[in-house]
Amino acid sequence: MKLRLISALTVFSVLGLCQQAKAYNLEACAKDPMTSAPQVINLLQPIDQKMIDCIPNLDSIVSQWQSKANSIRSSINKVNIGNQGNTGIEKLEYNVAGGIISLVARVQAKHTWNVTIPEVRERVPVDKWRWVDVPYPDVRLEEKCVGKGRFSVCTKVPVPFTNHRKEKVPYVEMEMRTITPARTVSHTASATCKYDYTLNLSTWEQKPIFNCGQGSLGNYKLDASAITSILNGEMPTLGKLVTSVSITPPLFKDANRDTYNDERNKMIANHSSSFVYFSSQSFVEWASAENHGSNIVLAAVSGGGYSAELVRQIQQRLTTELGFLGTWASQTAVNLGVEQIVSMLTKGEVMNIGRFRVSVKAVNVPYVYQKCVANRGDCTPEVKSPRLGFAIIATPIN
Repeated sequence: MKLRLISALTVFSVLGLCQQAKAYNLEACAKDPMTSAPQVINLLQPIDQKMIDCIPNLDSIVSQWQSKANSIRSSINKVNIGNQGNTGIEKLEYNVAGGIISLVARVQAKHTWNVTIPEVRERVPVDKWRWVDVPYPDVRLEEKCVGKGRFSVCTKVPVPFTNHRKEKVPYVEMEMRTITPARTVSHTASATCKYDYTLNLSTWEQKPIFNCGQGSLGNYKLDASAITSILNGEMPTLGKLVTSVSITPPLFKDANRDTYNDERNKMIANHSSSFVYFSSQSFVEWASAENHGSNIVLAAVSGGGYSAELVRQIQQRLTTELGFLGTWASQTAVNLGVEQIVSMLTKGEVMNIGRFRVSVKAVNVPYVYQKCVANRGDCTPEVKSPRLGFAIIATPIN
């Protein structure tokens, strides 16, 4: 786990004392003695002059370690992971009886971001009204005349006809309506790591403990999945921080590993009756979280979809990848183009080509970051940075 927060702690590799110890003041101590000797002295606070006068070497220890604390604090205060991250020295103490310096540095990665959930619109039936002409039988009077001239006789007689009137009638029409309005949801990802360092001034034994996986500190629970949650969250600069800083705390060693061969062998073993082409390592390294962002890569490898920009870049990259398909193509007599691979990868399509049913699966090929105490088995939780790979699988059609 190569976090920039660790870089500030590299000063611990030179924590040994090197100044000439100053003698304590017996005369001053005799005039104004301490009523009781302290067991532990907080070196982050001003030291009572009585202690300096009466405790051997305390003046030198305070001077050196307060100077170191100021240097460490100045360094780590420049590093904030997330828009609400914070750092600091939690404890710097001197155990007088045991002659042991204890230092605890705390680094909290915290990021808060908003996600806008778009509105949901659907076509739904809507009751409406309209005016229509409705026919109905009616009677009107018409004049009928018999005879001619002054001998004609006229009368009005009823004549039936079809009349019309306006009526309001209901009908149903399908319309797009908002089912759920758009809303903004706030998310927070946080984790707190502690670096505990002890130095025995007599034996010069050093003991480091780097812990992100147990206990609690303040209002934030420390659990093994917290760091992973942050890496998978909306953390614009965290992807580069994880992979660009190679400094490790003293007495720790890197235990990072690339899962490319493991994932490749697993995919081939799971499709033993098929011909499998697994994307090249150069493609996987290109399709990494630090190059494209954790959210984008995670969405692709988990079936959450591909952004238009990622699809465009994959198409460009595949023009190079096609050069590695020669052996697979000779085994299957299937010659795929970039458009076919992208379509099967992004849409989940399956194609029957010649004697084979061909599909393309997205595969998460994470790079694992981890640190372990040198010469011991204690390690920090694994942090898996996602990378996108793919497998082209040609299964014979029976």
